[in-house]
Amino acid sequence: MPDSNVAELVAKYEEELRGYGASLPDEFNRSATALSAELSSDQLDQWAKTGISLAGQSLRAWEAATEYFRSSPSIHVKTDFEGVIAWAGIAEELAQKSSLVAASFLKFTPEVLTHISLDELSEWSKQGDRLFRGNWKSGTLSAAYFEHTPDLLSVLPLHSVEKLVSIIDALTERSYELASTCLETSPKIFKELEQPDREPFLDFARAVTRASWADTRLYFERGPDLIASINSQYRSGFLELSAKVTSEVGRQAFPLFADAADALGQLPEDTHAEHINFASDLALGSPTAAMEYLKIIPFASSRLTPEQLREWSNIGSDVLISENNAEGAEAFFRLESTRAEAALQALSSRVELSSISTLLRMYAKALTGEQIAIYSVEELVDQNIGWVQESVATTEGSSIYLPPFVSTFEAQEANFQSYKVFATHQTGRIEFGSFAYKWNQDGSFTSATVEDREASSEDTISEGDEEPKTAAVTAMQRYFNSFDERSLISGIFTVIEDTRVDAYVGREYGGIRKWLKQLQAYEANRRPRIENMPLRSAFVENLLRASLGRPETMRWPTVYREFLENGLAALKLVEEEDATVQDSAEVSAVIYDIAQRIPNITPSMADGKFEFDAPTEDMLSIQPAMPSGDGPPMDMQANDQEVEFENPPQPEFRGDFKPELVQLLARLKQQQEGNVDGEGTPLTKEQLKELLENSVEITIAEWAEGDLDESLGMFLENLEQAATPSGEGKSDDETSGSDESSGGDGEGEEKELPVEIDWSYYDEWDFRASDYRPRWTRVGQRFHEAEEEPEFYSETLRKHHGLVMETRKQFELMRPEVFKKIKRVEDGDELDVDLAIEFYIDKKAGIGPTGRVYNKRNKIERDVAVAFLLDMSASTDEEIEKQRQSHSDDDDDDFDGDPRKYFQWLAARRASQMIEPPKRIIDLEKESAVLIVEALEAIGDSYGIYGFSGYGRDNVEFHVIKDLDESMSELVQRRIGKIEPIRSTRMGPAIRHTIHKLNEHDSKVKILILVSDGRPQDHGYGKDRTEKEYAVHDTKQALLEAKRDGITPFLITVDKEGHDYLQQMCDDIGYEVVDDIESLPRRLPTLYRHLAVE
Repeated sequence: MPDSNVAELVAKYEEELRGYGASLPDEFNRSATALSAELSSDQLDQWAKTGISLAGQSLRAWEAATEYFRSSPSIHVKTDFEGVIAWAGIAEELAQKSSLVAASFLKFTPEVLTHISLDELSEWSKQGDRLFRGNWKSGTLSAAYFEHTPDLLSVLPLHSVEKLVSIIDALTERSYELASTCLETSPKIFKELEQPDREPFLDFARAVTRASWADTRLYFERGPDLIASINSQYRSGFLELSAKVTSEVGRQAFPLFADAADALGQLPEDTHAEHINFASDLALGSPTAAMEYLKIIPFASSRLTPEQLREWSNIGSDVLISENNAEGAEAFFRLESTRAEAALQALSSRVELSSISTLLRMYAKALTGEQIAIYSVEELVDQNIGWVQESVATTEGSSIYLPPFVSTFEAQEANFQSYKVFATHQTGRIEFGSFAYKWNQDGSFTSATVEDREASSEDTISEGDEEPKTAAVTAMQRYFNSFDERSLISGIFTVIEDTRVDAYVGREYGGIRKWLKQLQAYEANRRPRIENMPLRSAFVENLLRASLGRPETMRWPTVYREFLENGLAALKLVEEEDATVQDSAEVSAVIYDIAQRIPNITPSMADGKFEFDAPTEDMLSIQPAMPSGDGPPMDMQANDQEVEFENPPQPEFRGDFKPELVQLLARLKQQQEGNVDGEGTPLTKEQLKELLENSVEITIAEWAEGDLDESLGMFLENLEQAATPSGEGKSDDETSGSDESSGGDGEGEEKELPVEIDWSYYDEWDFRASDYRPRWTRVGQRFHEAEEEPEFYSETLRKHHGLVMETRKQFELMRPEVFKKIKRVEDGDELDVDLAIEFYIDKKAGIGPTGRVYNKRNKIERDVAVAFLLDMSASTDEEIEKQRQSHSDDDDDDFDGDPRKYFQWLAARRASQMIEPPKRIIDLEKESAVLIVEALEAIGDSYGIYGFSGYGRDNVEFHVIKDLDESMSELVQRRIGKIEPIRSTRMGPAIRHTIHKLNEHDSKVKILILVSDGRPQDHGYGKDRTEKEYAVHDTKQALLEAKRDGITPFLITVDKEGHDYLQQMCDDIGYEVVDDIESLPRRLPTLYRHLAVE
């Protein structure tokens, strides 16, 4: 088309176009010129009219027309004129709804056509149109979709983009902001994903959006990183599995996915296929079990071999498939199942300290005759007092700290015995005086020389004009200060003293001797290669090997054999029967002098002057002797080539040895108790600083110089706290709140003990999984608070005087006779004359005599123990009057619509409440407790009164009002008066703890009576707040546990609807619903009389 014709076309439509926008004619002119060579006059005219029609669709449709004219030349390159008009037709339909959306569609069409065909333009426009809902937010989102599509189509086909649009569309129903964020971040996310992962990633995203729209943002933000650590070959399989799980489990899907992906990332990539395939099989029966399996694999793998792991996993799979128990399988793979734990423990060789700590405490007590606490070494490290290794056994002088687990050997028995060896060695350090070193005292086989050594060291300091040292805090510090090279003397002393302890253990504790030798041999075979060590370090290493009972593994240059022989002879001294730590100190000093004469050079520095040889027969049979400090001259003097001395690693079973720090703690403890002989001055920061700077047991190298004073102060505070006697020797399962002072005969002034909580853990029954959740609940036992005076108790006795007297009388009738006569026994207390005559007659008549002519009187005593468990939940705070009204069918208040009568009634009611406050359910429980106490005191049965409440499985409160072994006293009376409602009603663990207390009490007949006002309920006591079955089933199981233990359980409730759940919860266990709540104080003693029949 000639240029003149283009000018005419522009002139023809210019005025009309300018009416829509000032810039529109210019865009029209440029595009018309570009198209004039390709289109006929009629086609250009139609093209122009199409643009003008588009501009007239709405007020701002000129923006769409502008993009139409601007993009037309690029579009025509890819299609013919009909295609351009079809494209404009699509835009015109969009413009009728939103010019903004149409403009965006037109603007980005040229880029999009590099990825899709012209035939797919309509589908692309429909995707964007789907996001428009007639408001400005949706218009902006739809326009943004067209803007980002070119980047999306570079990594996704159009049908996959459709899936993304469905996700974004679903999000718009909840949050346009979230929808926009997901759209804007999608191109970058999918570019980073590998091609095979993109489609599965989208499928899972759709599932997440359907299940929990809010998690979509998390998935888009974290998903790519989470799956990046999964083997790329099986990543898509994992995403497909996750999508299937999501469709089944709903809102919990993304957390399960995130945890499972993180767990797979912790495993070797070559194991991913096996685990994902196994999980996919599980997903057929329980998608949740599949993800729980993946989550637990890293933990299970740390305890099981691959073959053992498969066996354990198959057990869980059988629960799902063979038993058709999805909930059981889910609990199994969450390790919320005793069956899962038992299987794991049976298959694993690893031994956990938590499972054997009680046994080890008994073992340590059997060794020493003293109560020695056993803790995880992690607890000692947390105290921040100098111990830093969390996997090495040690002691701070009073308690033993062991690694949290041992998995050294393939056999579980061997790992258990290793624990015993660990405990024995630390016990030996305490029992045989490793920390009892005293300055300059003779040993059994050696004379003290350290004072002369110290004087020599001080002379050297004075000659060098060095600043004198601060006075040593402990004897051990003073000992180490006497040596120039602290690292060397510390390492030698550790080897020598551990040798002495092992010798004592071998002699005194024969039962552990076999396993001690096995561990010594195991450690000796794992020692570093001597030939690669510097000579002085090799010297100490050889002594250590000899101390392990494996001297044949020593290696040493023959030319310097005398040095090692002298060291071995000295080492033999501490293996003698009466050797003490004083001997260890002197032997260490002599060996230190020998070691000092050996240059610490490596074999490569020796220019071939020596080779390491095995020990001779004479060396292996050397006798104990104390060599002098002198020795043969070394023909190789120390030189600049010497390397810094490093102690060889210590054998694992001997653990960490810190005698200097232990003596410091002992000094602080004595100081706090006022028992420091002549050394009662407080420990100063200067003394502590010097101790820290010189000691090799602790270091301040990592402390910032500017914070040194503050760090020293905190360290000293931690030490003083650790030295506090109140925490010494208390094992973690001992009852920290024992009330021995209140369990006497009531004489003297009684004081309420400070509230201390003794925590216990109990399983909880999951009826869906048909298994217990191991250690699921934590019960905190504490002695209940007490009133200032026993006002409530005294007032109850006064108000119910007649009932108290009547009840006491009835219970006194239950007392057995003091003696019961038993006739016809061969030997007894008295001769029965009638039987004797009968015996004489029979004998004369020749009839065989029976010989049973005596009577015997047997003393009879009642042997009954009862535990009363009172519900102290918040619901017991309800007033009885209100409860009566809530259950009343008749309305006794007849005001005839007269407000005056109502206000008169209300005023009278409030006045009566001012005189006597309304009685609550908890008040009736307290009154019942008073009456039953008075009754039981008359009959002499053992009894305990307990209350329970709490919130959640980790905080079940168990209040001791009167313990079974505690005598009745004013303190108990004051505790009864202080009983008040608290929180929730988690019955199962409270019952189990009461069972535990009854089992520890020696009685022939044991009874548990639970008094409550309603069904069991608590936070997390079921799937959600509305679920009630779980709590009922757990309580039922706890009651059955009581029956299995020979305890008679009985439930009393004041809930008139109690029959509904008690029939299921109690089954064949006795219960009673007290219809008249105010009769509870009278009814409880009556019920007890029937239950306590032997």
